[in-house]
Amino acid sequence: MKRIRAMALGCLCACTICAGLDAQLRTRVQATGFNSPTAFVPDPADSGVQFVVQQDGRIRTVRGGTTLATDLLDVRGDIVSGGERGLLGLAFPPDAASGRLFVNFTDRAGNTVVARFRRSSDPVVADRTSRFDLRWGGAAGPAYIVQPFANHNGGHLVFGPDGYLYIGLGDGGASDDPGHRAQSRSELLGKMLRVDVAVPDTDPIGYRIPPDNPFVAAGARPEIWAFGLRNPWRYSFDDPLRGG
Repeated sequence: MKRIRAMALGCLCACTICAGLDAQLRTRVQATGFNSPTAFVPDPADSGVQFVVQQDGRIRTVRGGTTLATDLLDVRGDIVSGGERGLLGLAFPPDAASGRLFVNFTDRAGNTVVARFRRSSDPVVADRTSRFDLRWGGAAGPAYIVQPFANHNGGHLVFGPDGYLYIGLGDGGASDDPGHRAQSRSELLGKMLRVDVAVPDTDPIGYRIPPDNPFVAAGARPEIWAFGLRNPWRYSFDDPLRGG
């Protein structure tokens, strides 16, 4: 009987806590007018501005709850979208003063591109002429990552607490990863990549390999941080200051 009472008391406490949390949480419309949004990214340089990434290739700007007519970036002419493809990720480096931003999108050939841009004199508009596509495998390597199928593109971009850029890549798609790409350390697909993009604009590749990456000297692609991933569409870092 005592055990039953204890369980009942525990359930009552849990319900009380949930009711309290429910009373504290409210939803409201922040902004409207979006088409297939894939990400909501605060502007690190202005707490009153947020950017909404649309799969169709636009990055919309929200200021004070109003969606501005001018986009941060519009790459609709450079991409293919639909299904699991399109404009999939946006990240700002820790050094907000650099004016840089990085995007992940599917190009017209269906391949993954990670591109760097800079803000223009208007901080909520990117300078399209500043575009630089990261090159994979050296200065003579391709400025894209080949995707063999139309799904499992991954697409997220996040800067970690270490300041490095983490790039999630799916295994290339189709049923059961027919090319076994996620397990192959000579392939970039099916991986979490970790690169240092704090390089000069004149750098021919657009990134360096962090010296503590696990496969720097192991006969594998040195960009790899983790392998064996199906489709890392979204991921985040725990914040130790908030209990992570």
